[in-house]
Amino acid sequence: MTHAKGFTSKLRAHMAAGAFLAAGAVAFAPIAQAANEDHDAALLVTDTAAQAVTALDDQVISDDEADRVLSNVDIDAVAKFTLGNKWANISADEQSRYVDAFRVFARNQMKEHLSGLSGADVKVTDVIARGDKDAIVVTQVRTAGNDLPQEMSWRVMANGSWHIVDIQAQDIWFAIEQRAQFGAILDRNNGDIDALINEISS
Repeated sequence: MTHAKGFTSKLRAHMAAGAFLAAGAVAFAPIAQAANEDHDAALLVTDTAAQAVTALDDQVISDDEADRVLSNVDIDAVAKFTLGNKWANISADEQSRYVDAFRVFARNQMKEHLSGLSGADVKVTDVIARGDKDAIVVTQVRTAGNDLPQEMSWRVMANGSWHIVDIQAQDIWFAIEQRAQFGAILDRNNGDIDALINEISS
């Protein structure tokens, strides 16, 4: 169990680096030249960042504040993606319990690591359309006491409405990284989905 806890701590540290808006960990990058701030995907990203910054006004992130920010993330889709092929091989009950655990995990990460956006200014610098329902929104983040902008890219997809499905920082797409980490947990536990649920719920 000690080994499992250590693995989970490393996983959470990876996630905190950028998957849930910890802007302080992202790489330095120059300001891009073009932007399409009126694109629906861009508007979603700026709204999400604004909600996160506003939530930090009193330095305390409540469950409700975290859930409001996460309402712009397609948690169901991200949770399903992180299981890869395993998703199709588990029961409907296991799928439901896993998504519930993943949602709690995401909220806890948000509350614990949101401080990276305290006082930040987030500006859309580019929107890379990948089709009518898929876009990469590139942003520059300026935080208090840091003169150099930092770059974050947001994968945004439309399924009825636009939602965030991944975030890139330091050349890492974090949902993809998380999928690999979750796969390692499953491999270590002979594919036992309950072991993964327990890991991300603890």
